[in-house]
Amino acid sequence: MKMLRTCMFLASLFALAWISRAADAGSSADREQILQLERDWVQSWVTMDVAANERIVADDYLGTGPDGKRVRKADLLAELKSGEAPLASNHPNEDDVTIRFYGETAIVNGSESWKLKEGGKSGRYIWTDIFVKRKGRWQVVASQDLEVANK
Repeated sequence: MKMLRTCMFLASLFALAWISRAADAGSSADREQILQLERDWVQSWVTMDVAANERIVADDYLGTGPDGKRVRKADLLAELKSGEAPLASNHPNEDDVTIRFYGETAIVNGSESWKLKEGGKSGRYIWTDIFVKRKGRWQVVASQDLEVANK
């Protein structure tokens, strides 16, 4: 009976350790770094900052745009190099950003608000970005954006 209790206790500890590992809080430094990368990434589409995208976006990145098209890093860089930015402003809605950590992977859900230079049209995207920490550096490896009505 004592052995059965010991086995049950150890099994319970193992199960709790496994469950608690599923989504960890991540360090505050990692959380702030990813939030800053999100800020930099959305702002890079106002300034057409190729260097920021080179740094933030992983070489094996694959995203899905609001139009359903698949986008690779090379596609993003080509668009940034193509000319003047259509956006007058773009910023993340930081009260709507959630970051969940799974070891060296972070899933970020959030939204951003933007405004076009011409015509002043404004809008909002909701998105999911997946970051992976490689060699001590966070980079986005996947994303999906959806355009929604302003709230």
